[in-house]
Amino acid sequence: MLILRRKNHDFPATIPERGKDAGLKVETSRPPVEAYVPRLLLVDGHAKRNDELTQALRENGMEVQITNSAQHALSILQQKFCDALLLEIPASDMPASQMVAVTRNRFPFLPIVVLADKSRMNDAIGALNAGALHLIPVPYQPRQVLSALRKILVFHHDTIKPGRLLPGLKQTVRFELPSSLDYVTGAANQLTEMFVRFGIISLEEINIKIAIVEALTNAMEHGHRFDATQRVKVEAKIDDRLAEIKITDNGKGFNHRQLPDPTAPENLYKPRGRGIYMMYRLMDEVHFNRKGNSVRLVKYRRPFEPHMA
Repeated sequence: MLILRRKNHDFPATIPERGKDAGLKVETSRPPVEAYVPRLLLVDGHAKRNDELTQALRENGMEVQITNSAQHALSILQQKFCDALLLEIPASDMPASQMVAVTRNRFPFLPIVVLADKSRMNDAIGALNAGALHLIPVPYQPRQVLSALRKILVFHHDTIKPGRLLPGLKQTVRFELPSSLDYVTGAANQLTEMFVRFGIISLEEINIKIAIVEALTNAMEHGHRFDATQRVKVEAKIDDRLAEIKITDNGKGFNHRQLPDPTAPENLYKPRGRGIYMMYRLMDEVHFNRKGNSVRLVKYRRPFEPHMA
């Protein structure tokens, strides 16, 4: 059972499994004292285009507040709690990268999702570099946004509390996952929590979950075609200097040496290039084996004082 946390209240809830009817509806396992309603804030530069999206979000049990002003959005966030910010690029009164930077500074744990078409690619890259969690290319299908938000809400309602790092402490974790997306979120949360507890990253850097999710999803999809009988192998090694995650599937692999430059911004708009781009952007090192069925993600500890529990 998933516990969604908001402020000082816990809301027992179950998230429906992936399927043709799966959406973002939150179904309580028993009558709650207070129903959990995700609150979204949309900075909307194209009202008519986003009418369908707004309707879909509300039909899936979400509260959506809309403004066409980035400044007004910051004022709203100062006055009320929101679960996520949807930022349409361009905003009328502030560059996207500035809006994201200001928001992250004031509300470091608020997930920010940017919506942008190809003509605004540079603005989208700026927003991601400033700390936006996810990019949804325009045009989009409302279901695409719902799917992304479903993952993001699960990610960010898990509270991670870092502890004091013991000198010389090392940890190795090995496990195998069925090739089903149902297991991706839990695995990514566990691995990211290790990163935080060892002081490899701060809570403000938990966006690295995206890189782990992309690597796991690629192995399940391209290596095993989502055959749940096939298992993805995961090995994580972590100490006070760095964290290393190795993800391996049983597939034929691919020639990663012939990939377009995964660090090139234009690959954000290629369906098969976006995941690898995010791995390179969020991790310090990304290594594939010769066969191409195993990837190693490396993150080095930053010189900062870790949060205390």
